Amino acid sequence: MSVKWTEQPTPYARHGREPSASYPREPPPRYPREPTASYSREPPAGLAHGPPARHAHGRNNAPLRRRLWGYLTVLALLALLMPLRQWWPVQVLLLPLLLVLPGILLLRALRIPGKSVASFPIYVPCASLVVLLGSGLVVDLIGLLAGMAAPLRTGPVLAGLEITCLVLLFSSRNAPPDVAIPPGSLARPFQLMWPLILPLVAAAGALRLNSGHGAAVALAAVGMCVALLIVTLVIAPRLGRTPLAVILYAVGLAMMWSFSLRGNLVYGFDIASEYHAMQETVVTGIWHPAHPGDAYGALLSITVLPAELHWLSGVPGLVVFKVVYPAVGAVFPVAIFALARRVLSRRWAFTAAAFIITQATFFQQLPALARQEIALLLFAGLVGVMLDSRLPERSRWALAGLFGLGMAVSHYSTTYLAIIMLGLALMLQFGVSWVRQIPRITWPVPVALGAAVAGAVIWYGPMTQSSSNVSQFVDAIRASGFNLLPNHAGNLLSTYFQGESSRQLQPAQYARLVHDFYSANEPFVSPLPDAGNPAYSLRAVVIPSPAVTWPLGYNALNLAELASQQLANVLAAVGALLTVFSRKVSVIARQVGLLGLAAVLILTVVRFSGTLAESYNPERAFLQTMMVLAITLCWPLQALARRPKWRQTTVLALTAACVTVLHVTAGGLAGVVLGGGTATNLANSGGDYDQFYMTTPELASASWLGRSARPGQLVYADRYGQLRLFAMNGYRGGMLSDITPLTLDQHAWVYASRTNVTDRSARVLFNNQSVQYAFPFGFLGANYDTVFTDGSSEVFHR
Repeated sequence: MSVKWTEQPTPYARHGREPSASYPREPPPRYPREPTASYSREPPAGLAHGPPARHAHGRNNAPLRRRLWGYLTVLALLALLMPLRQWWPVQVLLLPLLLVLPGILLLRALRIPGKSVASFPIYVPCASLVVLLGSGLVVDLIGLLAGMAAPLRTGPVLAGLEITCLVLLFSSRNAPPDVAIPPGSLARPFQLMWPLILPLVAAAGALRLNSGHGAAVALAAVGMCVALLIVTLVIAPRLGRTPLAVILYAVGLAMMWSFSLRGNLVYGFDIASEYHAMQETVVTGIWHPAHPGDAYGALLSITVLPAELHWLSGVPGLVVFKVVYPAVGAVFPVAIFALARRVLSRRWAFTAAAFIITQATFFQQLPALARQEIALLLFAGLVGVMLDSRLPERSRWALAGLFGLGMAVSHYSTTYLAIIMLGLALMLQFGVSWVRQIPRITWPVPVALGAAVAGAVIWYGPMTQSSSNVSQFVDAIRASGFNLLPNHAGNLLSTYFQGESSRQLQPAQYARLVHDFYSANEPFVSPLPDAGNPAYSLRAVVIPSPAVTWPLGYNALNLAELASQQLANVLAAVGALLTVFSRKVSVIARQVGLLGLAAVLILTVVRFSGTLAESYNPERAFLQTMMVLAITLCWPLQALARRPKWRQTTVLALTAACVTVLHVTAGGLAGVVLGGGTATNLANSGGDYDQFYMTTPELASASWLGRSARPGQLVYADRYGQLRLFAMNGYRGGMLSDITPLTLDQHAWVYASRTNVTDRSARVLFNNQSVQYAFPFGFLGANYDTVFTDGSSEVFHR
């Protein structure tokens, strides 16, 4: 079923323009409470077009019966396609069905109006994820109680999903007619769907780079993404909501695939450990709830959900992470666009979503965080429910609760940040309600907060016993306190704007400090007698970096990128304050401002506190909070872009220039043109390539080591090499990263990755300080045997 996005008519439509910051979309309420259906300008459903529809046995319910039979037919088709799922055309058909049909049935069962779904289509994939997570978990737990060896297989998982969908369909049999999603018009499908060519070009470019070919296709894909965003930004008022949403989705997916499809395995840091957890669940066909000290294994988004998608669609687990999850994560900018349309005009809502796409955190880091891809979309759906006053009260509360629980079982950090953000927004709303017309409490917010808190407490506590990250954070706070900008170089203001500089330790200093640390904290390590021989002292190594071809342009572009990013931060904070305290602002806009103000407070604390930054990556916090801050960022821009014409043109030109600068620098085009190196989406070299690009020989040696090393034996690998071991063997006790003569145990295994062998260098992070030194091949060759080698990676052992 295709869906056309619908908009509520506004009293300004007859003037031929859209509402701006000074013209709220809805009049402010006379009383400090949330607007309800009685405030609507439209007559209640059923009165505008005659008497209400008849009950289940009336003749007027024939369309409803036909729709129910249609859903039953699709459910039967889902089961009939299972034997054919090894064919890729069937896989392409099954995946959209799994990510759409369960959600539609859940929304019908909850009596969510179809117009609300059409105006915020993100409800559908979010609801589908909730159904898949819930049905998969129930099947697994029932299988455990029944003594099944592998409940997460096609038969049980399909039965669980079909039964769940049938129950939802049965409960929606008496749903009112308004739950039907208005059908869209696809009279010109090519004009609507042509932007989806972009992700295919980006995928082709990534695969060509993997095969050793040039970067021409990948470069063309990034260039087309930048051009399409800027052109659409200029002509956005002439386009409908659906074309704008498709363009955002296509550009976002193209940029995500340009990274996620690189390498022979997964690409990124966290996803290496996530991949092992997923693969173990797929292979064993079972998930055990108890995961003490194992936060990754406790999350359904990287265990049960990918296993369920694999066994139901036939898509390999690796493809689920590299292709399917980015396709889900690319919906995030579309969700921002849909939220922004409630308070911004079409152009500035598009700008808010485009700003997210220009961030490397979105298209480079998010595909490497499979669990956050799922949780972030559910958080977007949760915020959408909280701001959607058109939903029936009970349905709104139920949907908010389900999305909050789904988020909690998908990613702990996203849940923790959401709890803090919602709690701050709730307190700010209560305080602001005394000076501005806004309800004291908007009940979906505490409902969502309660669901997230309850889900976190139950799931990370007695259910999975995986709350060790919380205790570690508490211990860090007790030990280090706030830890104000620990790595700042220069004054605090410049450090805040430019970020903390990563301190570099010299190899000799690192060798002394790490030896003292091991002597005090790792007494089980027994170095060899000649480990202190001066001939084996750590040496510095210099790896040449790509030259900058035009220093003036390179420095100017970096300065423009810094200015654009910091200007966006300032405008986001100013916009949050304006939407909260201005008088002529709608209730929804004020609630967005309250969430934005809470987000500003969170980012400020994370930015200044080294302890918080170490516990939760500031860039990930930035991405999650920018879901609302991107909207408040564009609020003052929309106000500034009012008439006269010259001011509109100036603001639009500056905005387009900033978006271009941000995308060109983050996407790698600047490095191609000006030199200085570029990211892995456009090159087969560089620091990111060395760390995250995993080759087949490296994975083969890592897998061999995992089979050869006995439990309890120490295994050493540097920061880059550990990712290969995590991906193939998972995180295991006794894995250390300090490969120095005085810290190597005499009976240890030592893994050397491609970077160690080809560049003769090692990299480690010690006390949040990076170290780069010459890999100690001389010491290893004199004291250890080379027990495995394939030309680009090696394993040493005695």
